[in-house]
Amino acid sequence: MGIHGSFGILVLFITVINAQQLFPQKKLFDQTYIIDPEAEMTVPEIIRRWGYPVETYNVVTTDGYVLVLHRIPFGKGGYNPGSKPVVFLQHGLLCTSSVWIMNLPHQSLGFLLADAGYDVWLGNMRGNTYSRRHANPRIRAQEYWKFSWSEMARYDLPAMIDGVLNITGESQLYYIGHSQGTLTMFSMLSENEKMNKKIRAYFAIAPIGTIANVKGLFRYLGENMYNELEMITLLFGDQEYLPNTFISRWLTELICGLASTNPLCQNFLFLVSGPDSHQFNKTRIPVYLAHNPAGTSIKNILHFCQMVRNQMHLDYDYGEKGNQQRYNSSIPPAFNITKIKVPMYLYYSDSDWLATPADVQGYLLKRLNKKYIKEVKHLHDYNHNDFLWGLRAPDDIYKPIIKSIRLDWVKWKAHLLHTTTVPTTTVTFMPSFNQLNDTNEDKDLLGSIIKPLSKTTKTISPSIFAATTTISTKDKNLLKPISEEK
Repeated sequence: MGIHGSFGILVLFITVINAQQLFPQKKLFDQTYIIDPEAEMTVPEIIRRWGYPVETYNVVTTDGYVLVLHRIPFGKGGYNPGSKPVVFLQHGLLCTSSVWIMNLPHQSLGFLLADAGYDVWLGNMRGNTYSRRHANPRIRAQEYWKFSWSEMARYDLPAMIDGVLNITGESQLYYIGHSQGTLTMFSMLSENEKMNKKIRAYFAIAPIGTIANVKGLFRYLGENMYNELEMITLLFGDQEYLPNTFISRWLTELICGLASTNPLCQNFLFLVSGPDSHQFNKTRIPVYLAHNPAGTSIKNILHFCQMVRNQMHLDYDYGEKGNQQRYNSSIPPAFNITKIKVPMYLYYSDSDWLATPADVQGYLLKRLNKKYIKEVKHLHDYNHNDFLWGLRAPDDIYKPIIKSIRLDWVKWKAHLLHTTTVPTTTVTFMPSFNQLNDTNEDKDLLGSIIKPLSKTTKTISPSIFAATTTISTKDKNLLKPISEEK
């Protein structure tokens, strides 16, 4: 198992002890349990189980890490050959692409986006259950695990985003990130000007720039365990932290089972996310814990601990001597998020222990260019995981995001068609937006966007917002025709 596996089991054991102290009258181990079948499925298997198509792709970063992308190309409504919004979803710390499809289809963002007619891509960062390979098969473990979220921002996100754009043929995509998935995006955009031009809009769910005011497990790790974690790295080299192993899955099945109300299962989730959720489907907790935690490097955890200690958004701190060698400075450089030039939508909550209101308001909102902040939504009674699995999230967060993407997409494509000056041909493009039960106000707004662009343009079936319009022959590969006028 190695030091990394043993350390993960130690954390689980400590959690058991804490749960027993918190709930002394509760029976923590149920001898009769039935495990939910999705606890033993892969992400593609879960997607197929609910009747959705799924594709798997590999991309290789410039430093050799092989990353896995899962794709839901369309929803249950069937294949739509027209051009459609490409949406990329990026998970948080210690998670995988599973987080977007772990509730029922009408509650999971990945499925809702697909049913809205979007081309949905789910990323996996280096080191998790799916992205554990390297282009160099002889790389040593100590070399493989020598990364933090800085490398994810510099190598993983650009590789995955470029891969998606190359496959789809689109020039831009919509990015939705949660937790570490926002930290890496803020970091990448702050220093990569080219990538700013490839993100049409950025939806930051439980956004992280600093964690100076973090509570719970990460506060404890940052203040009390940093030296111990650093010592492990010095003694054994860079290692893995909390992998998803047979033993961890077995413990989940033993302790949680099906439809579990076991306090240990809930306690483990809330150690990081925040206070007890008031909107969890607790029968799904065994599934959540069977797939997560999914592993990362100890160096990545150390980087988060450094953020607790220095209360800033800095590159990895190698110590004064190491910093001089790498950065030509005694301290690591800061990520300058004032440089970001991407439309942004931020969603945060007062009950989140990791992406706290104090950090969102005190760091992100003070530094991000207000010109590019399109919406800030301060939600109440959402802990860190409620943004992913809370039963109110579809109405409070997901459907508004779907609507924002749709309105921007139609406006963007209409603008492209309107501004063309090369010879034209008439085709139809139809994003499938009929799943959203729009109000008359929404329909009027879309109707004003899809306005006649030429004498041959006409609007078809406003309930599904199909439009026939004029585009240039140069754009025919961009907007694949559904049908051409005779």
